[in-house]
Amino acid sequence: MDDADFVRYLRQAQECLHEAEKATRDADKEAWLKLGQEWMEMARKAQRQRPREQ
Repeated sequence: MDDADFVRYLRQAQECLHEAEKATRDADKEAWLKLGQEWMEMARKAQRQRPREQ
């Protein structure tokens, strides 16, 4: 994975949080927050797997 993956996953997580803020139903808000957490976990994994600069 590279920086592009990390950035893409992070943006997806942020978009989910934005959608959760707009949600009017509790079930929708919870679903968006869960999805956002999953994207954040993917971003964390991508960040850990990035090659280190020397």
